[in-house]
Amino acid sequence: MTVHEIQKDALVGLDVLREAVREELEKKAKLGQQAVVCDKNGKPKVVSAKYLVRKLRGHK
Repeated sequence: MTVHEIQKDALVGLDVLREAVREELEKKAKLGQQAVVCDKNGKPKVVSAKYLVRKLRGHK
């Protein structure tokens, strides 16, 4: 396997992972649940999943 093929596979895997996380956040938002993310200092922070979904949609 060449370096190019490995990089391509890694990017496909990353896209699949991002889509899975997005789907789970949307489910949590519909249920009114929260999610844990890292703040600026790398500390865990609990936020509304609805907020995260809105933030993701705004960055497209």
